[in-house]
Amino acid sequence: MVILETPRVFLIASWGSEAVISAFTDALYRGVPWEEAVKAQAPDIIIKRISAFYRQGHWSVFEFMGAQFLVECSRACHTQFIRHRMASYWSESQRYVDYTKREIRFVVPKGFPADLLKRAYEDYARLREGFRPEYARMILPNATAVLFAVQMNARELLLNFAPLRCAYAAQAEIRHVCWQMFAHAWRLWPNLARLVWEDLPSLHRDFCTKVPRGEDCRLYAIKDAEEKHGPLPETPWLSALVHG
Repeated sequence: MVILETPRVFLIASWGSEAVISAFTDALYRGVPWEEAVKAQAPDIIIKRISAFYRQGHWSVFEFMGAQFLVECSRACHTQFIRHRMASYWSESQRYVDYTKREIRFVVPKGFPADLLKRAYEDYARLREGFRPEYARMILPNATAVLFAVQMNARELLLNFAPLRCAYAAQAEIRHVCWQMFAHAWRLWPNLARLVWEDLPSLHRDFCTKVPRGEDCRLYAIKDAEEKHGPLPETPWLSALVHG
């Protein structure tokens, strides 16, 4: 039995790029041959076009880039996650996985009583003596970890998921996951991610709910998530913003 405080996010693959979206602009609006359009994408042109699409609300173009992740978090976190329907999911099956043969994991905040989790696992093991995993799983708590693959386009990740799940009002665990994904998005699509970062408090009306007056809603949400679930993976831009 393993008890984890920190949910984990692994970037598996990505598709598209800000440069590709910028090249589409030349190919589709100006009739430039694709090979020439690709070669013409200087950094300043890309920044200008990504910013223009974002500011004009022409967000559908950001669906032409996206990423695949492996996420490990609690079943409670997973249940919230899959409410985001503009994404694809493939999840670990408690119906088939036998946790008497494979190490079971739990994801809980710091200070959660480990003895309760141990008792739940012991009950599961007793049930497995006479029943299949699909029956024994009924006794497992929401803290049980689930590994799942998720695929999101950049619009869904940065302009829907992040304003809802990176906010302080979201549960700390899924918020921790959200900021990990945001960090990956920053590396993949730096211009769009920077624009979203600047506007996050205004992208959803509840983003700053429950945040003390005078606090930066984004930094407050990050620090609280780290207090409950451990430090976010080292990310230079994030460290500079939060701890610098």
